Amino acid sequence: MALFSPRAEYGHVGLLLEPSKTPSEAGSVSSLMYFKGIREISYGMTLVALQWQANESAVTTFSAILSIVRIGDGLVVWLNGGDELRYKAAGHWITGLGFAGWVIWRWSF
Repeated sequence: MALFSPRAEYGHVGLLLEPSKTPSEAGSVSSLMYFKGIREISYGMTLVALQWQANESAVTTFSAILSIVRIGDGLVVWLNGGDELRYKAAGHWITGLGFAGWVIWRWSF
């Protein structure tokens, strides 16, 4: 989880560590990784809140938006993750397509 272990999250997401101001082989953690953690927690909280309010169409619409976000995340990883981590883009795309499939299924009712 990005908030508690931002350095490890880079590898999970599929991005390289940021170059550090002082030369080191390891690189440094960008504070943007904390934004990612907060973003992901807020997504889950939003889905739970909308479901709790019985707002089914909002749950479906928000899930459609999340599928686009996941596909976009995969594109960022593909373009910026480097050759070693490029394969991790597939995880983002699979999740995005999974969300999209679930959205299509929900819209069919």
